[in-house]
Amino acid sequence: MRPRGAPSTRCRPRCWRRTCQSHGVGGREVRTREPTLLGRERCPGCRWTHRYAARVSPQRLLLLVGVPLGLLIAFLAPAWTGYDEHTHFARAVDMAGGSLFATHEEGLGTPIPASYSEDTLLVQQNWVDGNPAWTAALTGDLLGSSPDGRTVHVDLRPTNASPPVAYLPAAVGMLVPVAVDAPGVLALWAGRIANLAAYLGLAVLAVRTASAFRWTLAALALLPMHLTLGATISPDALTTAALFLVVALWTRIRADEEIPLWLLVSGTLLLALAKPPYFLVLALLPVAGFRRRTPEGRLAARVGAGTLGLGLLVTLLNSATKYQAVTSTMGYGDLALQPEVQRERLLGDLPGFAWASVETWFTELNHYVQDWFRNFGFFTSRLPAALPWLFLLLLVAALLHLDRKDFRGLRGPDRWLLGLGAAGMILVLFSSSYVYFTDHVAYDTIGQQMARYSAPLLVVMLLAGAPRRLVQALDRLPEEMARLVLAAIPVLATASILLTWLVTGTADRY
Repeated sequence: MRPRGAPSTRCRPRCWRRTCQSHGVGGREVRTREPTLLGRERCPGCRWTHRYAARVSPQRLLLLVGVPLGLLIAFLAPAWTGYDEHTHFARAVDMAGGSLFATHEEGLGTPIPASYSEDTLLVQQNWVDGNPAWTAALTGDLLGSSPDGRTVHVDLRPTNASPPVAYLPAAVGMLVPVAVDAPGVLALWAGRIANLAAYLGLAVLAVRTASAFRWTLAALALLPMHLTLGATISPDALTTAALFLVVALWTRIRADEEIPLWLLVSGTLLLALAKPPYFLVLALLPVAGFRRRTPEGRLAARVGAGTLGLGLLVTLLNSATKYQAVTSTMGYGDLALQPEVQRERLLGDLPGFAWASVETWFTELNHYVQDWFRNFGFFTSRLPAALPWLFLLLLVAALLHLDRKDFRGLRGPDRWLLGLGAAGMILVLFSSSYVYFTDHVAYDTIGQQMARYSAPLLVVMLLAGAPRRLVQALDRLPEEMARLVLAAIPVLATASILLTWLVTGTADRY
C-alpha cells in the first residue's frame, strides 16, 4: 500500500511545453502536513498543480462551503434586500434588455417593467413596517406578479460609478427571464445564481493560480460579507473576485513562475474595468515585475501598468456629476451632490482629512468587523457582538498556521509595499466617501460605507499585518483543526443571519 503523502504512480508531468523529461511525480507539488516537497525539482516551463496529502485542498474547501452557503443566501435572503440590490437589479434588467450603457430617458435611468418596481417596493415596505422579512405568502404573491406592459422610470445614477463589466454576470443570468416577461423574483434569483457562479469561479481560479497564500485567498473568499455580495446582485462580487485574482498573479510574479499571457491580460483587464478604485491594486504587478528583472517580470510589469492606466482612464470618464449615491443607504436624508465643492474642501485640509480618516478607522473598526460577519445588506444577525471578533482572531490564527511558510517568506520591501498600499487604499476610499457620499463640511459620515468597501482589501491587510511571531507558536495546531475553523466560521455566521429572519420572522435594522 502506498504511504499517505507519497507520490502516486499515476502522477505524470504536466509540462505544457512538453519539454519536461522528469518522471514520476514530475511537475506536481505534493504538500504533506510538514509541508515537505516530494518529487523532483521543477523544470523551466512546468506548470505545477498543487496537490495536498489531506483530503481538503483550498479550492475544494472553497467549493464545498461556498456553493451550498451561496445557494442558501441566493434563495433565502429576502428579495432585493442585499446591499443596494434594488438599484443594481434595475441596472442588470436594463442590460439584459439590450442596453449595455444606461439609457438617458428622463435623465440617466431606464424604463423597466412596472411590476418589477412594485415588487421591490412591496418587500421593502414589509421591512419598514416591521413585518416578517420573507414569508411563503409573500413569495407566492411575487411569483404571481408578471410584467403587464406598463413601465416605470428608474434612476440609475447610483450605478454610474461601475462600468458595465461589473454587472455582466447578473445580466447574462437574467437574459431569459427578462425576455419572456418572467416574474421579477425569478429574474432576481437567476441573476443571483449567475453572479454567484462568476464569483466562485473567479475565486477558485485565483486559488489555483496563486503560488502562495492559497488558504488565505480561499478563506477570505468565504467571508460572510463576500459571500453575500456574491450571492446577491452587486458589482462588488466580480470586483472582489478580480482583486483576488490579481493578488494571485502577484504571488506568481514574486515566485518567478510563468504566467500564461491570456490569464495575465484577462485578469488585469477584469479588475481595471470593475468597480473603482480597486484597480489601484494593479500597482503591485509593475513594482514586483520590475524588481525581478526577468523577461517574464518585465512583461507582467508592462501589462500591469497598462491596465492600471486603463482603469484610471475609465474611472475619470465615469466620475462625472451624473453619479448619485443611493440615498436609502445614507442614513442622513437626501444628498446634495456637489463633488467639486467637496473635493476643494478635502484638498484644502489634507492633514485634517488624514487625521480624521485614521480616527474614523479605529473608532469604527468594531462596526466594520460586525458587518463582515453579521450583516446581509439591510439585515443583521443576533450573534453576540464578541463573536465576530472571536471569528476574526480564529481566522487569522488558522491562516498563520496553514500558510505559515508563505507568511515567513513575505518580508522586507514586499511586505512594506503591501502595508503602504493597504493604508493608501483606505485613504482613497475615505476620500471617495467624502466627495460622493456626503455634503457635510465635517468628516462625520465618511466611514458609513467602509465596512463593505474595505472588505476586499482584507487580503492585502492580512498579508502585510498578520503577526509573524505567532507562526511558531501555532506550529502545534493540528492541520485538521485549522481547516475546520476556516469551514465553520462562514457556516456559523451565515446560518445565524438566515435563522434570524426565517425562525423569528424579524430582523434587526441596518
